[in-house]
Amino acid sequence: MTSQAEAARSAWLRPDVLSIAAGALIAAVAPLERFDYVARGLAASALADAAPSAQVLLVTASPEALRDGLCERSLPGLLERGRARGALLIPPADALCGGDAAGRGAGAAPVVRMPPGLLRLSAGEVVGFSSPGAEERAAELGALGVSAAPWVLKKAPQSVPAVSLRDLADGQVPVAALEGRVAVVAVGAGGVPPQAVATSALPPAKGVAAVLGGLLDGGRRASAPAWVPALFVLAAGGLVGLARRRHGSLVATAALFLAVFALAAGQGALAARAEASLLPLPSTLFGLAVAFAGVMILRGLAVQRSVDRAAELIQRAALFRMQGVHTLPDEEFWPRVARLAEQAHPADLVLVAELPPGSWHLKFWNDRQGGESLVAERRHDVRRPPYSSEQGVPAIRLARRFLTKQDMPAVVVPLIAFGEIEGYVFFCGPVAESTYSREPERAEHVGRELALLLRRKRLARTAIAEGGAGEGRAGHAPADDLVEGARVALDDLQLFGSMLRSAPVGLLYADAFGDVRFLAPEFARWLRARDVTVPAESASAALPPGSLTLGDVLGATSAGSAEVSLSSVMASDEGIELSVSAPEPAVISVRPLRRESDGSSWIAGYVAALIPVKQPAPVSDNVRPLAARDATDPLCAFQLADVVVDAVASAARATGRAVRLEPIRGATHALGHRGELGQALEAFLVDVASRGLPGHGPVVSVREAPQGVQLSILDVGFGLGLPESALQRVLTAPGAAPAGLEPLGRLILAVEDSHGQAELKTNDGWGITLTVTLLRAHPRVGAAVQESGKPAAQQNVIAIGRASPK
Repeated sequence: MTSQAEAARSAWLRPDVLSIAAGALIAAVAPLERFDYVARGLAASALADAAPSAQVLLVTASPEALRDGLCERSLPGLLERGRARGALLIPPADALCGGDAAGRGAGAAPVVRMPPGLLRLSAGEVVGFSSPGAEERAAELGALGVSAAPWVLKKAPQSVPAVSLRDLADGQVPVAALEGRVAVVAVGAGGVPPQAVATSALPPAKGVAAVLGGLLDGGRRASAPAWVPALFVLAAGGLVGLARRRHGSLVATAALFLAVFALAAGQGALAARAEASLLPLPSTLFGLAVAFAGVMILRGLAVQRSVDRAAELIQRAALFRMQGVHTLPDEEFWPRVARLAEQAHPADLVLVAELPPGSWHLKFWNDRQGGESLVAERRHDVRRPPYSSEQGVPAIRLARRFLTKQDMPAVVVPLIAFGEIEGYVFFCGPVAESTYSREPERAEHVGRELALLLRRKRLARTAIAEGGAGEGRAGHAPADDLVEGARVALDDLQLFGSMLRSAPVGLLYADAFGDVRFLAPEFARWLRARDVTVPAESASAALPPGSLTLGDVLGATSAGSAEVSLSSVMASDEGIELSVSAPEPAVISVRPLRRESDGSSWIAGYVAALIPVKQPAPVSDNVRPLAARDATDPLCAFQLADVVVDAVASAARATGRAVRLEPIRGATHALGHRGELGQALEAFLVDVASRGLPGHGPVVSVREAPQGVQLSILDVGFGLGLPESALQRVLTAPGAAPAGLEPLGRLILAVEDSHGQAELKTNDGWGITLTVTLLRAHPRVGAAVQESGKPAAQQNVIAIGRASPK
């Protein structure tokens, strides 16, 4: 459960998730307030209603008509006869049209001048009205329908009816056009045709008429709640992140554009139907950009860092890669087999022979020189001697005149696995002959393991060839390489799992060919001390093939004796243990790593451990070692008075009895182990005070003496209940104090560890005094330093010596 909770927390702390959350927070806070205001106005203007307005009538008056008083004389009567809702005078028409209600009846339609601060503008256009609450004629403005509305879905300018005041006064336009409407009176050009009257009005009359018409038709709009844009950014960011993880960057970018289109379309749909629906589009887009940047850029940077790290790890692990036996080319495989055989069986020369499938003729390989040129027998037919007996049965035998060097014998070992010949190995030279005559079973062990190694290679290559033929017919799938790589990695993991389970310590690993591939620093130092050449270690302690062999390691244990050979390791499933004495006593444990499959077992590698052996010092049965002092309590200078005061206070609290402390005389700077002294003194005072008679508690004093810093504890004898003669034994052997005197012994040991001394004195019937003397410490005093770096001279300090030349 804990791991699941930690995984859930780590999932929420990913950079892409945090960026989406940051984008949602930005959209909710809306930091781009000015731009958001303009965007809301543009959104409201873009959704202008083109239907003709039945609430507003734009009335234009030419400057000449205003100067003649036409508006002031005829407007009230026109409003009354036309049963208009009222009139809103737009500057500068309000100065010549009048708006005073004194000359009108109580039921007359209101004629109101538009206050200067009533309009709300955005990008130079009227988008709404401010609150008229502070105006003198706020009630009349309210009667005209003017109220606080930051944004209004206004009427399109061409949809607002417009007439000329002159036409209304002359009867060319019936006054019934004013019925139920608000007349927006503005200055316009005279002498224009009726269809151009609306466009002749001076700003902002057209905008006021359009916004007032939209307001009266229910076009009031306000900002959407803060959670709406935040929720949109969360959803859009999640969509982009999901597209990025599953389909890549291109699809994620397309998802971003889809989200932007959905934002614009959703704004239009919401604004057309709901009042609180205007979104802070710039802030929302900014939050969406932050989320997109986090998903794309931050995740891309994380992926790039991961790729770089993986490339670095792959580069470092290149040397350590355990290449499969079947994947090695023949030019590398067969010389490594020869090198393995040379480690397992002593010989002057080792040859290995490959028996190709469906053939009876061998192909020879050697680690150092050409194999074919060393063989005198040219037919290489495995059905004839020396590869088989006279009866045609392959068996281990000693052959002469087999090599070009006629005097060099050869031990012929057929490599047979499950009744099939996989190849041959030839151990040549007098050393091989003597080893075979002395230990014939060694060649048999080596031949069996090499045969299993060759068989594994052949079966693996056959399976790959069959799989390749099938792929040729059905087409090569791109996932095949991934599957093959995963299978090889699984083999390596299983192999190293076996190594970790089998190795006592796991300090050395050699592959199936006996090449050391992993070497711990401790093992490398031991080999160098034994004059074995060890290559420089890589960052992962891995070694390239052929740089160091397991035979070299075994040879360093006992000067190349026959008992210390790789064949003995091959023959034992439990491995072998070798004792070495130089440079330090140790035990080397070597064992093979075996793999099992289809009823067969073969060696897949070797592990070795270097285990140091510590020789314990002989200790008599009647000698008890003393406890070692804590290494964290160094020898230092301290004030003994502070230690004594703390110990006396602790003893008094622990025992509930009086422990008297005499006035301290002197600075009492001492040298010793402060922690050890304090603990031992406190334990001793607790012991003495708890045993003392009432009114006879110990008396402690600290003073400066010519010998050093002295600590005296009076009435020790009363507290311990022992005479001076019994206490002298503790001074002689404080580490073996009698029962009941252990605290005193520990205190004396602590004093002696601090290079001090302790003594007991009889006070003529007044008790026994324990006196502890410690070395006096001289604390350093800081001297003032001049700017030149030399100590400043003082009045009571006289420099002695020759003056330095100036």
